[in-house]
Amino acid sequence: MKVMALSGGIATGKSTLLAMMAEELSDLGIYDCDEGVQRYLNDRDTLAEIEQILEVSILSKGGSLDRVKLRALVFENPDFRRKLEGVIHPKLRKECLEKVAECRKNQSTTLFVADVPLLFESGFDFGQKFNLVVATSEVTQRARLKVRSHFDDRMISSILSAQLPIMEKVARADVVFWNEGRRVALQRQVCRFLDFTLNS
Repeated sequence: MKVMALSGGIATGKSTLLAMMAEELSDLGIYDCDEGVQRYLNDRDTLAEIEQILEVSILSKGGSLDRVKLRALVFENPDFRRKLEGVIHPKLRKECLEKVAECRKNQSTTLFVADVPLLFESGFDFGQKFNLVVATSEVTQRARLKVRSHFDDRMISSILSAQLPIMEKVARADVVFWNEGRRVALQRQVCRFLDFTLNS
């Protein structure tokens, strides 16, 4: 089984690319860090741990996570962001390693890909042999974030500054998928990549 990591900047198309891979390869092994983060941010024990580390309330009056407040805290305060990542990232890596081990037991699984947005920033190593990056221009990232998430320019700049510049991620990648054009263009890149990977 070949083990790979998938990364890129926010709004570059990581989830879209992973979904395309899954459509082409029914036995693809997957671990999605974003899904893991959302699970932990809905877990009361983890939220209590985060509040203790940050020393600030992040819950709404109803007792659920105040996502707007947490987003503002972590993207406008690098120290808070590092503390939050210190709670969440070890949990994600443990889950990812467990998923790799589980997929290795299934002899029909020929490819495992973990979607790790902060792959290079966090040094997220789970034994992958190749690092894949899906990339766009920053102009496209900003435009997509405005349409998709309705973030203002200040928030978008804060989010982007928390990540390595996209071209630096490209420079560190073993394989790059360019996602500026139509969906079919990305689909063709995925098909070529899988054909080469699975037959080499």
